[in-house]
Amino acid sequence: ADCWHGTSEIPPMGNVAGCWPHSETREECDADEGATNKVELAASLLFTLPGLASAYHTSVVVNGEEFFFSDSGIFSNMSLTSHQSQPSEKLQLGFSKFTGQQLMRVLQEHFRPGTYDLVRKNCNSFSDCALYFLLGKRLASKYSALESMGQRASLDLLQTVLNNAYQPNQAATNFSVDSVIKHLDRLDKSKISKEAAASGKQALKSGAMVIVCGLKNAEHLNGQRARIVNYNPVNGRWEAKLESQGQPEDSTKAFRAENLRPAGEHVVLLPGQQCRIQNLQSETGKALNGCVAEVNRYIHDNSRYEVLVDGVSKSIKAE
Repeated sequence: ADCWHGTSEIPPMGNVAGCWPHSETREECDADEGATNKVELAASLLFTLPGLASAYHTSVVVNGEEFFFSDSGIFSNMSLTSHQSQPSEKLQLGFSKFTGQQLMRVLQEHFRPGTYDLVRKNCNSFSDCALYFLLGKRLASKYSALESMGQRASLDLLQTVLNNAYQPNQAATNFSVDSVIKHLDRLDKSKISKEAAASGKQALKSGAMVIVCGLKNAEHLNGQRARIVNYNPVNGRWEAKLESQGQPEDSTKAFRAENLRPAGEHVVLLPGQQCRIQNLQSETGKALNGCVAEVNRYIHDNSRYEVLVDGVSKSIKAE
C-alpha cells in the first residue's frame, strides 16, 4: 500500500546516560587514539509482550546527529526525530575514528530504500551494524529480543501477535546482520573517504509542511498539502495529517518518504522519470550539462535528487 491510516503513540520518556555493559562490547568505552567522534545509542520502548520481550526502536547518534533506518532507507537529523525528540534511553558508548557521513556511505548499500521489514530488517538491524562499524560493538540483545523471537515464529503467529500489521517484505528475505558484519570485517577502513556529504535543510520533521506525490494506489491524494506528525518506527513510515479542504477530521496517514516533498519545491521528480541536466557551474558539473539522467530517489537530508547518468550515481538539485 502507498499509505496507511492511523497513528501510533510512543510513551513520554527521559534520558539515561552511561557506558555499555562490558559483556556486550569488544572494546572498552574509552576513546582510541584518534577517535574523536562521540557515539551514542538512542532507544525508545514501543510496547511489551508480558512474559516474552519488549519491542524497541533504536538509532545511532554521532556527534549529535541521529542516523536510523526506515522504509525509505537511512535517514539523518539533528533533533532525534525518530524518537519524537524524547528517547527513553540515551547511552554514551564511546568515541569513533569514523564520522556519521562515513557511516552513511558504508552502510547505504546494505540498507537501501524499500528493504525495511519489521521483523527481519529493521531499525535495530541497522543500529547493530552501525555500532559495529563505528566502535566494534554489537547492539545489546534486549533491544532486538522480540524480533529475534519473531524470526523463529510462524507467519500466522506473527499476525496474531501484531494484529495483522505485519507484511513480510520479499526484499529483506535474504538479509543477514551477520553477513553485513562479515563484510565490515573485510573492509579496508583506511580507504574510506573522509569527504563530507552535502548538507541541507531537514525536510522531514514534526510540524514540517509537505506535498504528497507519486502515490499509485491513492492517486487522489497526490498534490495535497500535509503536515508531518511524527515518524512511526513500527512501520518505518512518516505520519502526516492532510490539510486540504474536505478531508475528514481524522486524516492522518502513513507515507513512505519518497511520496513526500517539502512544501514550496517547484519541481517534483519521481523515481524512473528522465530529466536533462543543465546549469551546473562546477568544473566537474559542467561536463554533465546536457546529459539525460534517470531519477533514482529523492534525498531528504540534503534536498537533492539521486540520478543515474550512464549508470553512475550523481546527487543534483532540482533547479
